[in-house]
Amino acid sequence: MKINKQKFYLKYIFQSRQKVKWLNRVNKKPCLIALFMFLSILVKAQEKSKKDSEFDASSKTFVAVPLITNSPVMKTGFGGMGMYFFKLNKKDSISPPSLVSLYTIYSTNKSYIVAPFGRFFWNEDKNRASIGAGTLRINNDFNYNDQGNDLQLVYSEIRNFITFEYSRQIINDFYLGVLYLGTKTMYKFDQGSQEENDFTQEFFRQNGIEDNFVSSLGLNFSFDNRDYVYYPTKGFAFSVRPKLNAGWLGSDNDYVDTDYKFSYFHSIKKNQILAFNLSGGFAFGDVPFDGYQNYGIRNSLRGYEAGKYKGKNMVAFQTEYRWQFYKKWGTVFFAGTGSVWGNENNGEEEFERSWLPSAGLGFRYMVSKAKKINFRLDYAIGVDGNQGLYFGVMEAF
Repeated sequence: MKINKQKFYLKYIFQSRQKVKWLNRVNKKPCLIALFMFLSILVKAQEKSKKDSEFDASSKTFVAVPLITNSPVMKTGFGGMGMYFFKLNKKDSISPPSLVSLYTIYSTNKSYIVAPFGRFFWNEDKNRASIGAGTLRINNDFNYNDQGNDLQLVYSEIRNFITFEYSRQIINDFYLGVLYLGTKTMYKFDQGSQEENDFTQEFFRQNGIEDNFVSSLGLNFSFDNRDYVYYPTKGFAFSVRPKLNAGWLGSDNDYVDTDYKFSYFHSIKKNQILAFNLSGGFAFGDVPFDGYQNYGIRNSLRGYEAGKYKGKNMVAFQTEYRWQFYKKWGTVFFAGTGSVWGNENNGEEEFERSWLPSAGLGFRYMVSKAKKINFRLDYAIGVDGNQGLYFGVMEAF
C-alpha cells in the first residue's frame, strides 16, 4: 500500500489544534459502578460455590458472567459472556475440557461486539481445534501529537470475521496445524462533528486507507507443556503462525504476516505464580491498514487504546505476579513494555511508537474451582494519559 503525506494534512492540523482536547481518562463514576457490580457478582457466586468445589475434569460446567468494562476505546460497556466446558470423551483423562462461548458487549459510545467461539481438545490432547466468528463496531476517537500539534481522528471500524484452526500433535508436546482467517473491514465517519468527520475521511482518502477484505491461509507451529491451558501454574508454550494473504484466496492485497507468542509460567510457592509473555508480529508486502499489527489487540498488554498504535511490526513483553491469597480470592501485579513500527515515514508516523510501557494491578475471584476459571478486574496505566479498567473472565495470557 503506497501512502503519501499531503499538504492539506499539516494545514488542517494547525487550523484545528486549538479545538482538540485529550479526553483519555477513566471516568470515576463508571469505575465505581463496575467495582460495585463486580463485588455483587462475586457474593452471589460465592453463595453457589458449594456446587463446584471439586476438580472433576470430566464434568460439565456452565459459567455465565455479566460484564462491565471501562476501556479507553469503548468507554463503559455492559454485556455478558457464557461459557460451557465439557469433555468430548468422558474416558479421556488427558485432554483439557473443550469450551464453547458467546461474548457480547455494548458500550456507551455505541460500540458493540458479538463473538461466538469454540475450542476443542480430543484423543488424549493429540488433536486441537478452534473456530470463531463475530461482528463488531468500534467507534474510535484517537488523539495524537504530531510534532507538537494535536491531531484527532474520529472514525468507526465495522468488522465481520471468521477463523478456523486445527493442530495435530507431531512429537511429544509439539503441534503442527493449519488455519484460515477471513475479515471484512469497513470504515465509517459519522460519530464526530461534521468537521471531525470530514477531516478524518479526507485523511484516510489521501493516505489510501479504505475498506478491505483479508483472506489468509497459514500454518501454526506450536509447543505446549503447561499443566492446564485455562489456568497454568507451570510450563512453557509458544506458537508461530505465518499466514499468506493472496488474491487467489479472495484477499484484496497480497502480503505475508506472521504473529508469535511465547509464555512461561513458574510456581514460586503454593498459590503464587510468575508469568511471562512475549508476543508480536511482522508483515511484508502490500500490507493494508487493516493488516497492520495493532497494539493492545494482538498482544495482551493493558492500559492502551486498542488499535490506536499500529504498524507492520510489533513486539511486546510483560510479566505478571499472581497470588491467590485467601481461598478463592486473588490479586495480580503486572508490568510490561513494547513497540510498534514499520510505517516507513509514509504519512502514518502518528500510529507508531517506539516505547509503550504499562503497569497495573488487579483482583481475582475463582468462580469455578472445577475448571479454575477466574473473574478478573484489572486497572492499567500507560504513558501520555493512557489508562483503562478491564473486567473479564480468565487471565490475560
